[in-house]
Amino acid sequence: MKSLIIVFCKNPTLGGVKSRLAKKIGKHKALEVYNYLLAHTSDCVKESGFSAAVFYSEFIPEADLWDEVAQYKVLQEGSDLGARMQLAFQWAFNKGFEFVLIIGSDLWSLKSKDIDLSFKLLLTHDVVIGPAKDGGYYLLGLKQLRKNIFKNIPWSTDQVFSKTLNALEGNDVFLLDEKNDIDILKDLEDHPDLLEKIRPHE
Repeated sequence: MKSLIIVFCKNPTLGGVKSRLAKKIGKHKALEVYNYLLAHTSDCVKESGFSAAVFYSEFIPEADLWDEVAQYKVLQEGSDLGARMQLAFQWAFNKGFEFVLIIGSDLWSLKSKDIDLSFKLLLTHDVVIGPAKDGGYYLLGLKQLRKNIFKNIPWSTDQVFSKTLNALEGNDVFLLDEKNDIDILKDLEDHPDLLEKIRPHE
């Protein structure tokens, strides 16, 4: 089966990432944290060995850390996160991929084994989803486009995961272990190894 990992990321620009975290630690350190998260996500995707496409928020850079990891570089399109994800999945299925995962780039606890497991689970389940502690989700795996799960969802709220599950009622859905995105200072403090990386620069 042709499998693809889609990575949604923001272009790492000063003041353009981790705005809530930046309010506590400053824009420069917030950008530093995000660059560590990007590198970690890239390493996990590379280690998994699956084909990958990185979808950028603002522009496609000529060269970056994804050059040796992602076979495709694409610009996100759509009026909200749901529309952007739906179009990304549609793009992948149009390319002939049969199993497609979408992940963000905010997860320090992501492992390559999470990616491996998700693709294996799609063999026997309709949907694989990884709930996030903030009420969203950090991973979504599909083997056919399901437009209804991207519509009428209150994005960027703690209801994203529950509303998505409601929209998936009647499907065979596998829930992965809960993980935590790094969006606020408390999230960063929950990962001392990452926090330590930025402390020497204080």
